[in-house]
Amino acid sequence: MTATETIAAAINRIDEKKVNLKKAFDDLQAHRSLLSPSFSLSWSEIDSHFSSLQSSLANRFRLLQSTAPLQDDSFRLDASYSQTSSSEEVSEQPVVEPELRALCEKMDGIGLSKYLIVQWDDDAPLNQEVSAAIRYSPDPASMVLDAIDGSNQNHTPSSSGKSFDVRRVFVLLMEVLIESNANITVDTRNRAKKLAYGWKTKIDTKPFEALVFLHLVAAFELGSEFNSEELSDYVFMIAKYKQATSVCNKIGLDRERVRNLVKKLLDSGKAILAVKFMYECGMTDEFEPIPVLKSYIKDSREAALRVCVEDNYSTKSQNEAIDKEVSALKAAIKIIKDQNLESEFTQEKVEERVEELEKYKALRKRNTTNPPKEEPQQKGKKRTRDCNGTQVPAPSQQLLSRPEALLMPEHSHHGLQLNPYGLMTSAFSGVVVNPLAGLFGSAATPQPLYYAQQTGFVLPPQYHPPYYSQ
Repeated sequence: MTATETIAAAINRIDEKKVNLKKAFDDLQAHRSLLSPSFSLSWSEIDSHFSSLQSSLANRFRLLQSTAPLQDDSFRLDASYSQTSSSEEVSEQPVVEPELRALCEKMDGIGLSKYLIVQWDDDAPLNQEVSAAIRYSPDPASMVLDAIDGSNQNHTPSSSGKSFDVRRVFVLLMEVLIESNANITVDTRNRAKKLAYGWKTKIDTKPFEALVFLHLVAAFELGSEFNSEELSDYVFMIAKYKQATSVCNKIGLDRERVRNLVKKLLDSGKAILAVKFMYECGMTDEFEPIPVLKSYIKDSREAALRVCVEDNYSTKSQNEAIDKEVSALKAAIKIIKDQNLESEFTQEKVEERVEELEKYKALRKRNTTNPPKEEPQQKGKKRTRDCNGTQVPAPSQQLLSRPEALLMPEHSHHGLQLNPYGLMTSAFSGVVVNPLAGLFGSAATPQPLYYAQQTGFVLPPQYHPPYYSQ
């Protein structure tokens, strides 16, 4: 018997051994009164653990079989390495619920769809568990197609009684199917093609319908059945979804189509999405993502400033501007971290800027809810006044009363120097002192005060449009 035959035979005996283990567990339960009160292990927990082990071993064996034929000696792995890698894989392998496994083993696509609707939790995605469970199916592609084809409605009640969009389950199942690299028979592909053509008629201008359609094309390898230009347009339509790049890589678009898609995203002001496609679709040799990201970060601040200017720095516009800039910067931070680009963005201090804005917003909220009480003047202590005899507010009050300072660009334009706080060290020197020196970069440096600024706050010029959509 060859090494592969020995392994296969051992894996096939796992179920038999589990039956014997179940009998031993039942015998132990019969003497439960003699056990420690802390013993609370149930059979379902034991079964789930060994099912996970069985799945892990079966997956590794299938991977071994998919490689080129090797000599028997090649299967002799170092014992310590085998134990380490096995324990790591088992620890990462999610536990598959018996009901979920049974549905996959029985090829019950409709039942699987209903099960996922009931179990769905936005805070605890089911991707990993479903990915492990689907490998128990004799024909995963056919089962997933049954789940999609067997549902005639987009929305169905969930366990909470609320309406649930079952298309989310379809997308999840097809994502898992793509990752599993399961075999797709000619019959299954023909059924999927018929379903895809029907689904295509639903799209019109609906991005989520396009998302489901493109997953059908990707999961069942139907790229050659549809027009490439049309597929590219649908990818542009769903670019905001996290699955967009993986689908784009699976539907057979040539390099020129992907290049044009990236250009279209840039021209539409969707810089972050364009950069994501550059990295995840292998287009970094034709585009320069880092300069695009740097411009995007700069433009996000200028766009936030314009929001304030257009509404005369109202409370609403300040909140909107901060939310807008924070959202834009967090999107940039995600790509910077995903692609390990931190060393390229040391000057921008993106995370510090986000923290700065969020702290300011929290400070404003606290002061709005609980306005600070004016402290009584201590005897013998004079209040600070400027050169005109006007009382100068405390620094924290200055920040709240002149919020535009936080939203100003780091560098002034056209030689214009702004006076965000109105403090001077001398009546004659004309120098502004920022009470929060060092917090806002170059804006914190003492700067000359011009006559135009003494007569009123001078706004900076308008800026060019940002890269991201408004």
